[in-house]
Amino acid sequence: MVIAMNKKAFLNGLSCQADLNESEAILVNDILEKNFFISKKNKDKIISELVIKLDISQDRAIVIYGISKNIISNEIRDKLKHPFKNQD
Repeated sequence: MVIAMNKKAFLNGLSCQADLNESEAILVNDILEKNFFISKKNKDKIISELVIKLDISQDRAIVIYGISKNIISNEIRDKLKHPFKNQD
C-alpha cells in the first residue's frame, strides 16, 4: 500500500512553515523524493544537498529538513488514523 500525499498541500505547507518561495519548496521536494528521508545516512545527504542547492547554512537546512519530515509524518499519521478521508 502506497500512501500518497497531495504534493500541492506539501509544497504549500513547506512554503509557509519554512518561509520558502515556490521554487525553493519544489527543489526541497525533489531532493526528498530522490532520497529515503528517514535513515540517518540519507538525512546527512539531504541536508548537504539543501545547503548546496539552496545556498543556505547547515542550521537552516536542518530546520527545513525537520519541517519537511514533520509535514510528511503528520500526513502519514492522519492517513493511518483516517484511511478513507478525502478519497475521491
